Amino acid sequence: MTDVRPAYALLLLGSNIKPERHLDAALQLLRACTDLMACSPIYQTPPVAAPGTADYHNQAVMIRDPLSFEELRTQLRRIESELGRIRSAEVNAPRVIDIDILAGADDSLEMISEWPIDPALSTLHHAAIPSSTIASAWRFPSSKVNVSEVARQLGPIPDGFQKLN
Repeated sequence: MTDVRPAYALLLLGSNIKPERHLDAALQLLRACTDLMACSPIYQTPPVAAPGTADYHNQAVMIRDPLSFEELRTQLRRIESELGRIRSAEVNAPRVIDIDILAGADDSLEMISEWPIDPALSTLHHAAIPSSTIASAWRFPSSKVNVSEVARQLGPIPDGFQKLN
């Protein structure tokens, strides 16, 4: 993985175990170690590929001057561990907190191709909609389509998907 540092990073927080408490705690820890610029509203979202699992609360956040991708991922995993996240072989297991790196962008808000762009940003409502509230103008490098347009292109919002605040 490259050690290129974008001007901004877009993250997605998610929890379906005591989500109010864990999202708030994750934000506090992120504020302590990053330059947290923006937070989306929190959305209650149905679980993806995990029937019978509690709904998630998802929130997108933007940070300025992130570390390299690997360093940021390590820092986020530390936060997850501190909050009690236990990774298991079951990909869609309930979790106290999940912090995903969705993308990095330069000063012109073009997503940089040197960082992985999480496919969820362009394929899943729970990532695209919160992200569109704080990173609407961010453009994908190949298509030049922005996050707001991608969120619209996903089509109807799933049943149970709702803005909480």
